[in-house]
Amino acid sequence: MAPRNRAEGWKHAKKSGHQNEQLAAQLVQSDPEIQQRLLHCAHWEGEKIVNIEFGGLNEHNVPCVFPGESTKSKSDLWLVMASGKRLNVSLKKDASGQAFLIGIDRFIRGFEAQYHTLIPNEVKRALTLYFGSAADVPEIIKEYASDHIPLQIRKHRLVASTLSTYHPALADLLLSWMDFNMPKIFDFCFSKGLAQNPEDWAHILWYRNLLGEFSFDTMINLQETPKMCFSSCFYGKRNGGSTIQLPFGFVQWHSPTKSIPGSMQFHHSYAKILDSLR
Repeated sequence: MAPRNRAEGWKHAKKSGHQNEQLAAQLVQSDPEIQQRLLHCAHWEGEKIVNIEFGGLNEHNVPCVFPGESTKSKSDLWLVMASGKRLNVSLKKDASGQAFLIGIDRFIRGFEAQYHTLIPNEVKRALTLYFGSAADVPEIIKEYASDHIPLQIRKHRLVASTLSTYHPALADLLLSWMDFNMPKIFDFCFSKGLAQNPEDWAHILWYRNLLGEFSFDTMINLQETPKMCFSSCFYGKRNGGSTIQLPFGFVQWHSPTKSIPGSMQFHHSYAKILDSLR
């Protein structure tokens, strides 16, 4: 069987993801033990699940942190309780893959709005240089880059080696800011996203593949993120440091439509997340 190209891969991932959501909804509906595990994970013992919805045709936009806009929820399953409460589950069918794709400016404004904070201007500068939305990126590449120049020009971004040569303090500051804010970054990518209202945030991250591809079955309470033991971030070793390795995966420059500037693509890693729980 010939390997899928990128477009075919994304289409397959989306279709199989919806299939997995439907199978997971059916499993929860039919298996009282799974229901009790989910309720126990959420610390909702005593509640009773009376209805289950999943993504695909049931997926709808929710109010966004940006006034007048709507956004997608990070949840894939919605478990309605007899009390009227709703338990939201983010379902992952793969051990790795995209967790959040967001533009640089939307990340900055969304993070600030979601957590009622201000990202320091120096960190914003480092983000816009590394992920490529700063206007002076081409001039910096021309003067300071010594390797992987075609890649940086094509993607209109700096890799770590160039950022470190141009401004070592900014390169270090970007990592230290991510280290300090890792619980919020994890929460942003897996639970809240740009959704404004708490009732639309994901409560549980469930690694479960019902298509026969992976055998894991792990439930994680996303409200307990501060209890996770996060390690330090560091720049990847390939292409002069074109990724930032995170305790839950990594983040890289990505542009699905080949437009400039690109976006921040956060990837999750089941193995790394398990390590963070230990």
